[in-house]
Amino acid sequence: MKKLWHPTINIITMIYDDLDEILAESQKFTGTFQIEVENVGFLMNSHESSKITPSEKLELPFYLVNALSHIFISEEEGDNSRSLFTVERPEYLSKLATNFYKASPLNADLSIIEHFYKIVEKWCEFIEQPELVEIVYEMLITRAGRINDLSFNASEMHSRENLEFIQTLDSFEKKLFKISTHSYEEGKKWMKQVNN
Repeated sequence: MKKLWHPTINIITMIYDDLDEILAESQKFTGTFQIEVENVGFLMNSHESSKITPSEKLELPFYLVNALSHIFISEEEGDNSRSLFTVERPEYLSKLATNFYKASPLNADLSIIEHFYKIVEKWCEFIEQPELVEIVYEMLITRAGRINDLSFNASEMHSRENLEFIQTLDSFEKKLFKISTHSYEEGKKWMKQVNN
């Protein structure tokens, strides 16, 4: 089968490792400007000359949040400076959510946040949170073990409990499941050839 090629796709793949990277960067986060900002109405789907006040919450893609948060404004009195844009911690990374991931990793529904692991990676590069990294890492190990078991025992995959688990996978876990299943199938074929 002939592979399709497009110059734009080629450029994008040169800049990013994969599509998940782009989609994680475009995930929206809520935050506020710390000062009144003029001529940015396009951020609110408003007239371009509109202004945004510090009281207005905005949902912006991560790449923009990251850039704005690294712009600092000086206080009028003293040498203190603060970030131009303050971002809120998303609900799925709240203390309550991470406690749930820690206590019950197999019951976490990561399909709601399609690129969960990539987003956590981006968030933890943005705001250093070693505890969150540890919790998500342990959750991934536990879930990967279950994915491996399901890949090996394809006959058990169609039970209600297993189907419900498969529906909770994020995009990375879906790829892992597909690769793992394919590997076991290829391994079985190879064993048959060796034994014949």
